[in-house]
Amino acid sequence: MYRKILVPLDGTRNDEVVLDHVRRLAKEMGSALVLIMVYRIIKDDDPFTQSMQMEEGSHGYKAREKAKIYLPELERSIAGEGISVSTEFVLADDPEADAIVKYADDKGCDMIALTNQARSGMGRWFFSNIEEKVKRRSLLPVLLVARRDNKEKNR
Repeated sequence: MYRKILVPLDGTRNDEVVLDHVRRLAKEMGSALVLIMVYRIIKDDDPFTQSMQMEEGSHGYKAREKAKIYLPELERSIAGEGISVSTEFVLADDPEADAIVKYADDKGCDMIALTNQARSGMGRWFFSNIEEKVKRRSLLPVLLVARRDNKEKNR
């Protein structure tokens, strides 16, 4: 049913939550996992401004360097469980949610799996809930996995 599952990651402990679920799902269904980290750059016609966003010391540079270590480690770990997996650091000049939906469509993914950040209404307004936007904009099934600390509070 789900041959290829896209899993956008942020490099935090939230990733563990969604990865636990998609690993089990991939094993049971024989699905491949596509793990990405998206970094948004500001659109600009000036090549200097574009390149400055990824220069050494910039936030973009640091994000890419983190991904260079983090993604291959995850890939080795997951592949060691017999799951087909690929990883990519994605630079996007679109908002993150749009970049995720576009990537899923372009790569032929069947599902998108994310950790639900569970922000309040005001938090969504200030911080822009990417998960909700992906859910609304994607034609694919979207799996939202609740963070552990939220589930533990409700017990």
